[in-house]
Amino acid sequence: MHTPIQPDNPFGCNRYGFAWQHVPEGQGAHLDFGCGDGRFLAALARKKPRQLVGVDLSLAALKRAATRSGGLALIQIHDAAALPFADGQFESISALDVLEHVDAQELVLNELHRVLRDDGILIVTVPGHHTFSFLDLGNFKFRFPRLHRWYYCRTHSRTEYERRYVSNAEGLVGDVSATKQWHEHFSRRRLADLLERSGFSVVRFDGTGRFARLLKIATLLLGWVGPLRAGIAKLTAWDARRFESANLFCVACKCPTTVRHPQKDATRPLCAKL
Repeated sequence: MHTPIQPDNPFGCNRYGFAWQHVPEGQGAHLDFGCGDGRFLAALARKKPRQLVGVDLSLAALKRAATRSGGLALIQIHDAAALPFADGQFESISALDVLEHVDAQELVLNELHRVLRDDGILIVTVPGHHTFSFLDLGNFKFRFPRLHRWYYCRTHSRTEYERRYVSNAEGLVGDVSATKQWHEHFSRRRLADLLERSGFSVVRFDGTGRFARLLKIATLLLGWVGPLRAGIAKLTAWDARRFESANLFCVACKCPTTVRHPQKDATRPLCAKL
């Protein structure tokens, strides 16, 4: 990861740390789209924006977020492509590891473009498409459904498996759209093209890791051994700082024009604020 991490950044070298560096401080309203358990949204309160709003499809996630957020606005949405906000309501939007779960990606990005003000910024993080993408445990339930069912029922319960993966009331299979059924990985070109079709201009790319998925599996298998767990954690932190392919981070702008440099998979912004 090339983005410098400021001393007051509470997250470090990961998607939250990257997004933290790019959310404007002490300015307008910020929307965390797919806020999950609310950890990022709650931390953003330190930046003193005028308004913080989190939305998510999952009611269970929003209940967890409510315990962290300290009274911030949390809204359950039922259609990610029809947000209950006015045009240009937000100065900045974050969508951290959300698009890979969504089927109607372009419709969602069109809606985020609508509620973002002119010259506003969109911060997106997604899994990167790279050598070890096939090790993504998020696709285990789709590749090996019977084995996944056996494992989940053993570690949780049959009732919880049915609620989360079979008859999910929120239209999900686990945390992935039931109409998508795949935890997607993105190249820089794929993500840039998707954003540009919805009217965004890519400002910069970054990322973390190369061996993150291998190290996660190592943690699951060996993490119960204290010294090995500590060693794997150090390797994971080193991998995140040194490489940038396992996780893809992007800042985009709702700007009239930018100058693109496709050979470098980057852009030079004409937005004054960036």
